[in-house]
Amino acid sequence: MLNPSELPEPSIEFRNIFDSYLDLCEFNDEQRFGLLFFLGATLPGKLGSAQPNTDEFRSILHSMSLYSKSSGDFSDYGDLNDAIFSSWIYNANLAISKITSDDSSIDENLRTIPNSSIIIGKADPRVDFLNRFKEDSFCLNVVQNLNDEIFSKVGLHLKEKDYSNTRAYEAGFAYRMMMLNLDIKGTTYLLSRITSFMSPLFQSLFYAPILYTSNPQAFKANHLFSQVLNNFYGGQDSALFPIAQSIHRYHQLIFYKERSTELRDEWLFNKKVDEGSALMVFFNAMNIVKTDLKQNASSIKSSGQVFGKELIDAKISSTEFLKAILNIIKSKYSINGYDEFLSDSDSKWNNSWNHKGDYIQFLVILYYETSLHALVTQEII
Repeated sequence: MLNPSELPEPSIEFRNIFDSYLDLCEFNDEQRFGLLFFLGATLPGKLGSAQPNTDEFRSILHSMSLYSKSSGDFSDYGDLNDAIFSSWIYNANLAISKITSDDSSIDENLRTIPNSSIIIGKADPRVDFLNRFKEDSFCLNVVQNLNDEIFSKVGLHLKEKDYSNTRAYEAGFAYRMMMLNLDIKGTTYLLSRITSFMSPLFQSLFYAPILYTSNPQAFKANHLFSQVLNNFYGGQDSALFPIAQSIHRYHQLIFYKERSTELRDEWLFNKKVDEGSALMVFFNAMNIVKTDLKQNASSIKSSGQVFGKELIDAKISSTEFLKAILNIIKSKYSINGYDEFLSDSDSKWNNSWNHKGDYIQFLVILYYETSLHALVTQEII
């Protein structure tokens, strides 16, 4: 059994870097607290995929107390109402079932107390919340909105109790420990299903403690933009990696200072300013055709990963190419990026995004789809 008191002490370095990510994304307090609660609650689930007494297992153990060290006893957070957390976790699963048109029973995976009708972890449906999601509407934009909504709802309770970042994380960990005592299988099922339906932005943030313990050099060498890009196409273990490898390598040239892990000064999304970077990302990504990477075009054309097939071997103006890319992003992810290119936007990123993290994720998608489709064109005029 996991003994929280035996976990290593927190890392001030990691906490400072992770908090800088939260600041960069400009999450409000509710989103920030909810995210940290879920981070604390979901990290123990990583142990199930690792063999005991291995480096991977020890790395996951270490990751659990990187940000802050919890007592693991939920009674130490007695001012919190655990029913609120259970309700939103259950309803998040209902929403996932709805958007994926999954009719299988959630309750069959949960423990029923013998000789009673009580099901551990079950809660009443929150109709107003669930009505925001449509059947068979699974796409990145819907997943991002669901993530943000759940974090905000959970974080609101923590904000009302005047919790700090570290205490919100600790409470999430302690909640997981309490629920494991009541229903190991059901708790693991509910929380792992939520982490399976996270946007690349949140995948990057939730993987950060594991990456820091397993490869701190790689963690500190990459900006959040790069980590989101890596998660966007699935990383090195993904079937997309041979296609995305050159695109990922190209982004390191245009975003980072030479022989450095620092972003170039011209990338304004990395600074506390309102100026947008979408147009600059588009033109830099489009210029991938001027590099030797254009030689990889044949494999990309035959990969089946080109969503805008009409662009293969097309001769097209840059204006029409931009329209095509925005249409691809709209059709493929249900993300509307048109407003970022309006002439009256005064070069500021549009306020329709959930937060700056959502905007940075859009820039990642814009960069990737622009690079990918530019490589398969015959000529962009």
